[in-house]
Amino acid sequence: MNYISTRGGSESLPLAELLTRGTASNGGLFVPRHWPEASPDLLAGEYAEIAAKVLQLFGGDSLPDRLIANAINTAMQHFSAPVGPPVNTLGNNLWTLELMHGPTLAFKDFALAPLAEIIDSKLKHDGKHATVLCATSGDTGAATVSAFANRERVNAVVLFPDGGVSDFQRLQMTTTGAGNILPLCVDGDFDDCQRTVKKLYQTKAASQYGYTAVNSINIVRILLQTAYYLRTSGLIHQSTGEHSNYFVPTGNFGNVYAAYIAKQLGAPINTLVVTSNDNDVLPRFFETNRMQGTQTVKTISPSMDIQVSSNFERLLWHIKQGDTDAVDQAQQSLEAAGGYELSSAEMNSLMSDFKAARCSEPQALAAIQHAWQQHSKIICPHTATAYHAIEEMADSIAGQNVIVETAHPAKFSTAIERAIGQKPTVPEHVQAQLAQPEQFQRVSVDGVQQAIDARFG
Repeated sequence: MNYISTRGGSESLPLAELLTRGTASNGGLFVPRHWPEASPDLLAGEYAEIAAKVLQLFGGDSLPDRLIANAINTAMQHFSAPVGPPVNTLGNNLWTLELMHGPTLAFKDFALAPLAEIIDSKLKHDGKHATVLCATSGDTGAATVSAFANRERVNAVVLFPDGGVSDFQRLQMTTTGAGNILPLCVDGDFDDCQRTVKKLYQTKAASQYGYTAVNSINIVRILLQTAYYLRTSGLIHQSTGEHSNYFVPTGNFGNVYAAYIAKQLGAPINTLVVTSNDNDVLPRFFETNRMQGTQTVKTISPSMDIQVSSNFERLLWHIKQGDTDAVDQAQQSLEAAGGYELSSAEMNSLMSDFKAARCSEPQALAAIQHAWQQHSKIICPHTATAYHAIEEMADSIAGQNVIVETAHPAKFSTAIERAIGQKPTVPEHVQAQLAQPEQFQRVSVDGVQQAIDARFG
């Protein structure tokens, strides 16, 4: 199993080399040449077991024997639900997939914690060092810092937009005190942070520092996330005999793309519903056939305050049936002219698997209130967009409906208090860290490399 760039070129790399790679050399994203054949037992087992089987299926034999399984099992020891994210029914064909039971209380932990262990183990095996670059709208940065703090062979540089993350999220990134962690508060929005990281992968400093990605542009991270969709859809199918529909709060398109991979591998999944806040670039795309960003608006769900969903490029490669020239042209148009269009046939192909829904801030607050009143359940503002979408669309979609809970509500206590008049409880294991002194630097987008040189050069 080798991986190629969505934009063509001659690169063809095994999975082992993608652990420490961001974008391809031509700026594209790595995708497998073909879908592997999966056996039915891929749906059975605990999260760690399924995740190890997925990576093995997608080329894990390029890594040292037992490295994957040992690393994932080690990472899961730090989760409050080590067997896998809880799957709970709310009745009336409605389920929740709780992805907030990791060290930093967000879905990113289920991929980043194992990925950090795998990368660290591989670097030790090879006698090498690396520097992780991470652009974040909140949760990815927190999970990255948690996963890589105090490791000897890996430094981590985390770029977050000034004012574009919650206080809780910022504190998770800036209070570890770890010498190998460099949090950078960037004068710009998330898209500025993401563009900066992508550019740094193409510089001479990339080889000097061993720049690597843990954003969802890293295909290994997405493959790890695939495991919880495989596990959940298998459990629900075993219980009900029906396929699942996943309502996924979506920013950079990585989480929902993982669900798409699970479906391609034979998971009993019907429809994937992309849910969005007021930064509704994806719902607008579904309505107009045109991918077109606008000005980013700050909302109560900052992890979705995005106008460029990087991972959509991977899905575009599938829609274009592997036509790398067509993907390259579309991405060049997106970068130069701000957008591109798909044909009606291509949109029909897309909509055979996906739907999209937007949720305004008042609607999200109302959804938080409704979930509390109807189910005695407090949900975060991102999850609220999925809850709102189910309320609007459930009657029109056949099967079991699953709300993907992406973060613990305590990370967004101000919004929760607005909605239900009380703040959620912060888990004890997080409270002590958040009380520590903050350490971070403020930089412009042009000052990121200089800050890295000053700290790690």
